Amino acid sequence: MKRISSKRQTALLHDIFNAEHDVVALAHKHGLKPADLAAWAGERSNQSRLAGLCALADYQTQLLLSRYRLLAANRLIRLATQEDEGTSDDVARRACVDLLKLEMKRASASNEVEAKADPAADADDGGNVESLRKALFDGVDD
Repeated sequence: MKRISSKRQTALLHDIFNAEHDVVALAHKHGLKPADLAAWAGERSNQSRLAGLCALADYQTQLLLSRYRLLAANRLIRLATQEDEGTSDDVARRACVDLLKLEMKRASASNEVEAKADPAADADDGGNVESLRKALFDGVDD
């Protein structure tokens, strides 16, 4: 494999992060053979950089979703409480279910973090979810 300059590596990482090219086009754009690009990507130091870029992209996604989670929850609350004119009972019921699911996912994620800290706390919560569903929707047809 031929040596890739630091400046070229920076440009390569930039293009990988922007995901504008497939692997073959990316290699050709930077004057490399696909096999050389694959070898470069397989080097431990480059894998670390690529993993860092992936982590940053994941964090950006989480932050973006967090910004809109509050807006989505407010909209679901308005639908569930039928504050918006013309909201049907079915839409309100479904909004309630979505709010409950949202809270259960948040609680589940929180419990997973706690369970990693305390392996003895790994309990199945499926019965509680089912009893909640029955209490809320017993006799309501989907």
